[in-house]
Amino acid sequence: MSEAKANNVTISIDTLFNRLSSAPSNPSIFRVGDHLRSINPDAYDPEIIAIGPFHRGKHHLQNMEQHKVRYLKLVLERKDELSLERCVTAMRHLEDRARKCYAEDIQLDKDEFVTMLLLDGCFIIEFLRKFQNIECRDKDDPIFQYGHIQNHLFDDLMVFENQIPFFIIDSLFVMIKIDEEDKINSLIWPLLQNGIFPMKDLPELPETQHHLLGIVHDLSSILNKQINKKQEITFKCWECSLLFSNARRSSQIDSMENIYSAIELREAGIAFKKSERRRLFDIEFKNKAMIIPEWSITDSTESLFRNLIAYEYYLTGSPQRYVTDYVFFMHCLVHSPEDAKLLRRSGIISNFLGADEMVYRVINQLGKNVIISEKFSYSNIFHNVKDHCGHRRNKWMATLRRDYFSSPWALISVIAAITLLALTIIQTTFAILSYSNDLKKCR
Repeated sequence: MSEAKANNVTISIDTLFNRLSSAPSNPSIFRVGDHLRSINPDAYDPEIIAIGPFHRGKHHLQNMEQHKVRYLKLVLERKDELSLERCVTAMRHLEDRARKCYAEDIQLDKDEFVTMLLLDGCFIIEFLRKFQNIECRDKDDPIFQYGHIQNHLFDDLMVFENQIPFFIIDSLFVMIKIDEEDKINSLIWPLLQNGIFPMKDLPELPETQHHLLGIVHDLSSILNKQINKKQEITFKCWECSLLFSNARRSSQIDSMENIYSAIELREAGIAFKKSERRRLFDIEFKNKAMIIPEWSITDSTESLFRNLIAYEYYLTGSPQRYVTDYVFFMHCLVHSPEDAKLLRRSGIISNFLGADEMVYRVINQLGKNVIISEKFSYSNIFHNVKDHCGHRRNKWMATLRRDYFSSPWALISVIAAITLLALTIIQTTFAILSYSNDLKKCR
């Protein structure tokens, strides 16, 4: 190889080294890979607004860009002592730190990246502020003239790929808040009212605050950890065999056990009851009853849970995937629209989609291509249900219900057969008695 060609190779490899050295070591915002995205790609894309760099520039998201500029202008007009230069300077100081939060190189120059952070951060703050304070809204603000726009915005703020680092929002909030007593956790309060863990009081934010989706996830995880502390899981991880065709097998799972569908469990003598507790993940199995909190399934449920699962998929440092485990558990129960119907009639599922078929499809799709925790959150329930279904008497009862009491016609047939058998026995008995009396008379 000539010296010139060797130098070219050296320069090329040095360039690769430089890119490698600038790569983030612990990013928190990723593009969702094909493994998850292939099931429902639309769930990971924003509908009306781009937050952050991944979806920036898409044609159908451009209408909201003018609203970002308008909201920034309103912020500066409301806060007299706050200048645009001060905001830009603050974002420039945070630029390098913000870039490292993304799992890939962001192809925006410094000015474009800082502009994006400023506009997106101020829009989030102003939107959430106006949502909670009607008096702060402009009469001609189209965002608050049409309810569906607000719904789409809340959904988009929970998209994993549609995030900016939370410290950007926090930094801007400190600069632009009106009252010094205002707290950032009160600002994001509306994002927490999503049906996963309805709260009565403002929570303290978790120590690690990656972004808005991460905060929603981490608060739900904190609540679930409180549940698990009350009942330590000591059983080995059990996994639903019916999902193996769609879910990757964890190398940590040596023993595979099956939990049946809701209909099959009912046939085995297990009842389903709505829990009075409001914590979604707080599932119990006691006194031959599966006690599960109510789960409201709406148009936004699939998108929200898919993005929470994606966040857990890429999250490092935590062996527990609470949302994934919960979805997996419900997937194991719902194998058909009839299972969804049973859970709905039991008060466990609130169906805002329409037919039970639609609920079944949502839960079925959510459970595909997921990887549960190494220490599955519901392994003790799986184990206890397996023991219950393994008892010979419960197996007989399940077979009896399935084969002879599964439909009105089957029940009628059984009753008719029993009646016929009873009449035959009675007739035979009378015949024997009559014959016996005749013999006595002959003597």
